[in-house]
Amino acid sequence: MADNYSTVGVNALKLLGDGAAGVGPYTRFGTRQLAAIKVVSSAYDLTTTPAASNSNLFKAVNALQVSVELFYVGKPTASGANQFVALIAANTENDGNSTTNDGSFATAEANILAALGGSGSVTITAVELTGLTFA
Repeated sequence: MADNYSTVGVNALKLLGDGAAGVGPYTRFGTRQLAAIKVVSSAYDLTTTPAASNSNLFKAVNALQVSVELFYVGKPTASGANQFVALIAANTENDGNSTTNDGSFATAEANILAALGGSGSVTITAVELTGLTFA
């Protein structure tokens, strides 16, 4: 019986990363590719009793779910800025045009800001899992 790797080639034995020159993070394993994002609010405290009904964190996460397919939401922090990290399906990050994956989060930012009350700003940026923390 033939060795499957000899017909597929040596690339089948490599772990190719998503970053430049094949350097991690590694998210392509035949499953949905996930992207890590950081959501920052300039005016709303996301840490105040997140378990409370209709909290700011609930509003932000609920609005984010309208714009992207959400898999994980990290514990919010108020150090430096009110923010949280989330993992989303990478192919759902778009600016409202479902035919493109342009890396823009304009629609998600606008949805979250509107859900929180409309003042201040909400900024979403891509982050990477680095070591044991998100950077």
